[in-house]
Amino acid sequence: MRDIDPVSIRLFLATLEEGSIARAAAREAIVPSAVSKRISEMEAELKVPLLDRSVKGVHPTPAGQALAHHARNLLQGMDRMQREMAGYVEGVRGLIKVLASVTSLSGELPADIMRFRTERPQIEIDVEERTTPAIYRGVRDGLADVGIASEFASHEGLQVFPYRRYALAAVLPAGHALAEAAQLAYAQLLADDLVELSRDSGISQVFDDAARAARTSRTVRARVSSFETICTLVARGMGVGVVPLYLKAAKEKSLGLRFVPLADDWAQPRSFIAVRDYDTLPVAAQAFVAHLRESAAGGGD
Repeated sequence: MRDIDPVSIRLFLATLEEGSIARAAAREAIVPSAVSKRISEMEAELKVPLLDRSVKGVHPTPAGQALAHHARNLLQGMDRMQREMAGYVEGVRGLIKVLASVTSLSGELPADIMRFRTERPQIEIDVEERTTPAIYRGVRDGLADVGIASEFASHEGLQVFPYRRYALAAVLPAGHALAEAAQLAYAQLLADDLVELSRDSGISQVFDDAARAARTSRTVRARVSSFETICTLVARGMGVGVVPLYLKAAKEKSLGLRFVPLADDWAQPRSFIAVRDYDTLPVAAQAFVAHLRESAAGGGD
C-alpha cells in the first residue's frame, strides 16, 4: 500500500459513511470526480474492488469492509500521533486517552487523576465516560490507551490490573419497610419498582441473572445514566435502586434516603484497569497505569 495516502483513506471512509461519492465529496469540500479517482486508484493498487456502485449509492465489498476496519485504526493512530507531537511543541509531554465507567467516576478515580496531573503537569489526560462493555471494546479496538471499569463485562483479549473494590447497596426512601435492615438480598427489592442504569451498563445483566435465580420478575420504572440520578429518583418516590455504598455520605442525609448493604455474592465487585498491552503503551500511559495501581494499593480496597 505504498501508494495509498491518508487523504485517499479519509475519502474512502467518508464515502462509506455517507453512502455516496457525491455526499462524501460535499462533506470533504472536493469535487466528486476527485473522490472517484482516488478510490479507483486504491482499487488498482490493491487489485480488488472496494465498492459496489449502483444508482442508489455505494456499499463496501467484503474487501472494502476489511479495508475500512484497518483504515479506521490507521487514522486513529495517526490522529493520536499528531496530537501527541503537537503536545511536545507546546511543552506537553504526553496525552493519555482514558475511558471510564460511571462507577469509577463516582468514586476515587477523579481524585487519582488529579493527583497524577499535579505530579506530572506535562501530561494531559482526556477522560470519556462509557458503559463497562463499551470501555473494554474501546480499549480492545485501540480507541483509548486505558480503560477503568467493573468486572461486570468480558475483558477477553485485554491485559487487566486490579484497581479498587467497592460495595453495592440498596438505596431506599427513609420510610421504606426495609430501610432499617442491616443487610438485604437483591431479591428482597424485586417487589418494588426499580430505578436502574441504562440497559447497556455492565451491571444490568447481573440484575437479570439475579432475578432469574430468585425465580421472579422485576419492574424497571426508569433507566438513567448515573448513580446520582438513581438516588434523586428514589428520593422522589419512583422506586428503589442499587448504587455504590460510597454514595451514602453524600446522599443519605441530603436526600432523605437509606443505604443498606447488599449481601449477594456479586455485591462487592472490583474495578479493573484495562490496556491492550502494557509493554507497548506510551511511556506517559504506563506511568498513569502505575500511578493508579499504586494509589489503589495504598488506599486499600
